[in-house]
Amino acid sequence: MNEYADRFMNEAIEWARLCNPIEDAIPKVGAIIATGSTVIGRGRRGTGAEGDDEHAEWNALEQVQDETSLPDATLYTTLEPCTGEVRTHPHQSCTELILRRRIPKVVIGILDPNQGVTGKGLWRLQEAGVDVSLFPHNLAQKVRALNEKFIGFQQTLGAKIVSPVDGDVVRIRVPGWHTLRFTSVTPPTDHHFLLCLKNGLCWPQSSVFRPADAGTWEVDAHFGSTGEHTLHLVTAVDLGVSLVKYYQKVGERNSARRRQLEGSVPPDHPALREGTWPGIPMTVLPKGLRSEAWITITIVAGDA
Repeated sequence: MNEYADRFMNEAIEWARLCNPIEDAIPKVGAIIATGSTVIGRGRRGTGAEGDDEHAEWNALEQVQDETSLPDATLYTTLEPCTGEVRTHPHQSCTELILRRRIPKVVIGILDPNQGVTGKGLWRLQEAGVDVSLFPHNLAQKVRALNEKFIGFQQTLGAKIVSPVDGDVVRIRVPGWHTLRFTSVTPPTDHHFLLCLKNGLCWPQSSVFRPADAGTWEVDAHFGSTGEHTLHLVTAVDLGVSLVKYYQKVGERNSARRRQLEGSVPPDHPALREGTWPGIPMTVLPKGLRSEAWITITIVAGDA
């Protein structure tokens, strides 16, 4: 970085301080565009209110009077530029905007904690030949402190179950499956799971999350009996992941054993009477699992 980089990074942080987001889901971001010792564009993230929701990089580029200077410029932004995965119109993402304007160097304060972006903006820019570097540790810590609420918000799934809703009566063939649909601020990862609880027992679901509409996801829940069930979307830390993974291995092992025995032992053989997916005794979520959203529904037998 050049001799003026420290000044421009600090100025970007000061522009981030000017942000006044209307909710925790919106970060405080500042951006400075400079050639040599001269700033040619400054911008901050909008508040998120209607008419004031543009990103800092876009606002900074709007200030540039002579775009022919951009191929010699450096963009300093306090947050990793967004990618098409989190924009309604992917071509309007900040990474694509930077590439279209042919900015050769980008200096980033911190990676975006939004799992839909983390590392992807940096990778996209590097892949296209942009020289990408990071703020030094002391300045990155200032950016993190400014965005404490945003970072905390992004570390949750931000989920809301939209179907079925709490208190619904769901009619299915039992045993059988029913689809749960939810919205989320961040895409589910391999640290997110669906749990089904009934009568002090818990069944981690083996189904994977799949995208539905924009910002909406689906996952299938299996019900082995009628009655009242509580469904939890959970975030798991390493301890919780280990618990769920171990349960899945037990179920897979039981399934393989059942397949080996079927046809070679009587149907009433004890090994076949045992449940393939036994419930885990659990009245509350243990350490390592955090509920992001939950509903209680009643399952009744019949055609859906």
